[in-house]
Amino acid sequence: MKIEIINKKEYFDLLKQNNINIPIYSDIEVFDTYPEIECLKVLHNNNEIAVFVYPINNNGVRREYRYYPYHSPILLKELDNIHQKEVYKCIFNYLFNKYDYTFIPLHPSFKVISGISSQNGFVEMRHTHVLESKLELYKVSSKLRNHINSASKNVQIIIDNDYSNYDFNEAIKGSKEEQIKRSNLTKKLLDNNKAITIKTLKDNKVIAGIVVIYDKEWSYLLHSYQKEKVRGVVPLLILNATQYVFDNLKVKYFDFEGSVIDEIDDFFSSFDASITTYPYVIYSKDENEFIKLIKRSMNIEGRIKQYERD
Repeated sequence: MKIEIINKKEYFDLLKQNNINIPIYSDIEVFDTYPEIECLKVLHNNNEIAVFVYPINNNGVRREYRYYPYHSPILLKELDNIHQKEVYKCIFNYLFNKYDYTFIPLHPSFKVISGISSQNGFVEMRHTHVLESKLELYKVSSKLRNHINSASKNVQIIIDNDYSNYDFNEAIKGSKEEQIKRSNLTKKLLDNNKAITIKTLKDNKVIAGIVVIYDKEWSYLLHSYQKEKVRGVVPLLILNATQYVFDNLKVKYFDFEGSVIDEIDDFFSSFDASITTYPYVIYSKDENEFIKLIKRSMNIEGRIKQYERD
């Protein structure tokens, strides 16, 4: 197997020729989002069998900001386990040798971890929460169900692509630059019918909202905020989002995303969705930098819940 660098046109031509549904995290908007990006293809006996598009930052395979939840190689052909492993070994051997470090999350559908670990890469397993059908109230905890029922009596739900009344400053944490760049991407996805906003109105004002992005198979909860305290508002938004994406968009999965922070994970767990693991790839040529990357992951604010001692 061998690697070749390809341009944007060849990347999309290969996906089209092989009738591949383009994942939202690898679609056309990605190329205008990241300051630097690289596309590659994997060939076996001159047959193109996989592609991968990923961001570059400071000579490392890394996201500048969390624009999308994942990045992942795309297989162009059905391959058995052995050949899948060989593809991923080829890709990550190339990345680990060319770049100083790698620090990216792969999609939950990525399963062949040995294709990374066999190339001396470290795989941290994180998890998310995934639904395969719309949320049903009887499946959630009684506490959450009561909150949703309470909220539904006090607010109005609006689902559309209009972001003029969506508060990105509340929804996106981080520096001003990050807020601007991530909100610009979200607006572009909304303009191109690859995202929806679900908002709550109270007294004719938007008091909370979420953004869901999607492709033909997966949908992802990307942003959320609540400006006014009304019990059950965000769970009500999520309930409506799942109903819309499964009934209207006909996706196969709804990914809550973002469960590395413990309190968020507790909240998402109350929906009783399937807990689904995904790999976070960590590698560095320099041993000290490698340890720093692991510590960076361990020290994400909110990852460890602090309990007060009695």
